[in-house]
Amino acid sequence: MLGLFLSTILTSAADSLNPIAITQQFVLQGMVRKPQHIWYFILSIALTNLASGYLAYYGLLAVFGSFAEKLIAGFGTHLFAAELMLGITFLMLCCWLIQNQRIQKLKLQLRSASEERERPSAEEAAAKKIKSVSPIALVVLGIAATISELLTALPYFAFLGILFQYQLSLGELTGLLLVYNTIYSLPLIFLYIVYMRARDQFDRLYLWMKQKMSVVSGGIAPAAAGLIGSLLVYHSLSILVR
Repeated sequence: MLGLFLSTILTSAADSLNPIAITQQFVLQGMVRKPQHIWYFILSIALTNLASGYLAYYGLLAVFGSFAEKLIAGFGTHLFAAELMLGITFLMLCCWLIQNQRIQKLKLQLRSASEERERPSAEEAAAKKIKSVSPIALVVLGIAATISELLTALPYFAFLGILFQYQLSLGELTGLLLVYNTIYSLPLIFLYIVYMRARDQFDRLYLWMKQKMSVVSGGIAPAAAGLIGSLLVYHSLSILVR
């Protein structure tokens, strides 16, 4: 059991050095309405990892996989047709975003000098927008990020592979999963502590990043919508035309 505990510590320590999760929190930390709200993101990651550990150990992931295969076998045509419609919707959204940006740019150009003076400065506007991520959004982002990263989380798979070699009680499994996810979350917790100790400096950095990103952000949303729509249309058509 001591070897299993040490393996838990080693694999969780390796898994905690996750640049994607750390970068995500670094960005989100400057966008939350209250600094404490970042805990929604940290805890959602830890709890999603915890749940996936239970599901994997008790074989429930295989049950979900089998259900998904049956669902595709029975309703595959309808699902891929819905995917095609979703892809077309994203492409239409891309066109609308491009057109809307042109309209907004034209409106800005037509404003009088007096109206421009009455508007808040770019720095004030950015400061108001930067604190805009709600707790619900943080939870969704944390869950989605964790699920997407599980596909490539080699240390976590190694940890699960070690667990499968033991017949553990529910209490033992829970204890090991809690240890794993606590260590996994330590860099995120440390980042939060650093932010709280140097909050003013971080906020100035986030504001500067926000102002720089606003120069190119206008093209990000249409490009993302166009890319997602193209991929969905391509994937659905490649299945439907077989």
